[in-house]
Amino acid sequence: MRALELDAQQIPTGSTQALAAQRFQLRQRQFDDGFDGVGQQARFSVADASRRIALTLLDGYPCAQVFAPAGSQFICFEPMTAPANALRSGNGLRVLAPGERFHARFSVAVSDSR
Repeated sequence: MRALELDAQQIPTGSTQALAAQRFQLRQRQFDDGFDGVGQQARFSVADASRRIALTLLDGYPCAQVFAPAGSQFICFEPMTAPANALRSGNGLRVLAPGERFHARFSVAVSDSR
């Protein structure tokens, strides 16, 4: 997937940077980021000593937002069908013809992390 470069108002500039899968301690990071080029079956997950929560983008979600403010003990994963500001910029926006259908699916799973 690719990290979207954002301007001072957190709006994508159109530039991107390739990003590989990562594993890290959340307390060491903060996020208010958008991503595109997210592949089908992409997984975002978070775990503590006893539980793992995983969001899997099954199909129709080529973009995602991740939010975790500095010093927080939480992280938010948001599947998106287009990058932020797509309604204004048109970048990545899907437009359906009358009667046309669009299908997108994701799953959330909770499991023991042991």
